[in-house]
Amino acid sequence: MELQRLGVKFFLHQSSQLELDDLVPVFHSWIQKKVVGDHILVDVHNYSHVPRGPGILLVAHEGNFSMDSGDGRLGLFYYRKQPLEGSLESRLGHIFETTLQAARLLEEESRLGQLHFKTDEFLLVANDRLKAPNTQEVFEQLKPGLSVFLRRLLDGDDFTLSRQEEPGERLTVQVSTGCSDDAEKLLARLS
Repeated sequence: MELQRLGVKFFLHQSSQLELDDLVPVFHSWIQKKVVGDHILVDVHNYSHVPRGPGILLVAHEGNFSMDSGDGRLGLFYYRKQPLEGSLESRLGHIFETTLQAARLLEEESRLGQLHFKTDEFLLVANDRLKAPNTQEVFEQLKPGLSVFLRRLLDGDDFTLSRQEEPGERLTVQVSTGCSDDAEKLLARLS
């Protein structure tokens, strides 16, 4: 399956306390320090006033990062805008690696308090309604490649995939896992 505009969202653990506005200077410092090596970081937008919106958005040429509450739950959402070469599994690897690295940076950021991202549940979003309409057929086409990737990421078969079937919405796959590993352990499996 030749999907390019894919994104992943890791939810904040309930114990995390975050004031969205505190992310603005953090994301600005990422731009200044160029902390996302293979991204040209451009600007920060504050949408915290929008209910169930993108929250604080860090715009990059290659993809966007946001602390998003679009589905009613706060989490780090990264979606790739520029194409990547390689198989679906390698593209997913790059997208997950980018997201998990950003999650680690946020967890280590002292200005944000104690943030923790959950790994027992996350979303994969196809941000391309033309190539990936939200249908069961497209979901079935995506499942084999996604499953191969998830076996590597999660070190086993302990996961379930389900499609959010809301008409008119982007194809969104909810991944539920038996994994409680932190971002660092997941990153190590992608190396």
